[in-house]
Amino acid sequence: MWKVREDTLLSSAPPNFSPPLTRSITSPKPRHLAIREKSGDLVTAIELLSPTNKHSGGALTYLQKRQHIINLGVNLVEVDLIRKWGLALEQFESEEMAESIRLSDGRMPAHSVNVFRAEVPLDREIYPITYSHVLPAIRVPLRPDDQDIWLNLQELAEQCHADCGFDKSTNYSRNPEPALSPEDTAWLDGHLKSIHFR
Repeated sequence: MWKVREDTLLSSAPPNFSPPLTRSITSPKPRHLAIREKSGDLVTAIELLSPTNKHSGGALTYLQKRQHIINLGVNLVEVDLIRKWGLALEQFESEEMAESIRLSDGRMPAHSVNVFRAEVPLDREIYPITYSHVLPAIRVPLRPDDQDIWLNLQELAEQCHADCGFDKSTNYSRNPEPALSPEDTAWLDGHLKSIHFR
């Protein structure tokens, strides 16, 4: 058993004392929002997919979480804005469902928002997203007797862009990685030139 010697306990700092470094640990930023009843019961989960959600073991973990939310009878809004590893719909759903959102020119959309309503868990409301159009306003389901609320993704993205200073920290002279399709690369170049970012 350890015993502290009385002569090691000091009431004032010794000459060799140097103050410790103090750092605050910031908790990881959440990638989901939750809409709850006053009782705390979860009504709707809004998931902003991360690269981890779509790759390797992280994809399996996310799929299990996704299914758990659906099994609980909770609405789910899945926002897939990560280009790497393809659309979540292509990874997590049937090939037939993924093919159903192919664009008129034969290409797949760049991103999508997928809405799962608790009362029809086998259905998906899919908002395809392309670069040449503004981000959509989407309907967010609540309880079956409640009216949907709207989430304007374009306004939200612009607010985040301004608040985080991405217009000052992003190098718009470089093309994004992974590379866009030739059509999207041409559109992006023209768009950035039109707003004097290139």
